[in-house]
Amino acid sequence: SMLRVLPRVASLAGRSILRHHSAAPAALSDELRKKIDGMVAAAPVVVFMKGTQKEPACGFSKNVKLVLDFHDVSFNDHNVLVDAELREGIKAYSEWPTIPQVYVKGEFVGGCDIMIQMHKDGELSDLFDKHEIPNKFGDCKKKE
Repeated sequence: SMLRVLPRVASLAGRSILRHHSAAPAALSDELRKKIDGMVAAAPVVVFMKGTQKEPACGFSKNVKLVLDFHDVSFNDHNVLVDAELREGIKAYSEWPTIPQVYVKGEFVGGCDIMIQMHKDGELSDLFDKHEIPNKFGDCKKKE
């Protein structure tokens, strides 16, 4: 019977964490928000990650890179490990508690799980096509 209680406790703990994070944006300075606005706007696809696209420093960041590479989509990377302010700031900016974070044409798409799910469901090519981003599997083919 103890086992039946555990999942509920875990989900409640998860909810309180998310509630805590949804209160976080107040901690984001105007200066940092403007800086992140600029980073997000600087390329069609932007990834805030641990490490770089050449050397991802965690499995989740590596998986996001692999998905984007598979679709032949280039992206700007920002390594949050070299900037503690950015690492916390991006979580407040998106109101999303984990890294990596993927932005497409200025819009937050999600993290590793969402990217992999969209890839499996064939939604990623559609997203890139919608935003006229060249990609291997869409109508908007990558020009060689």
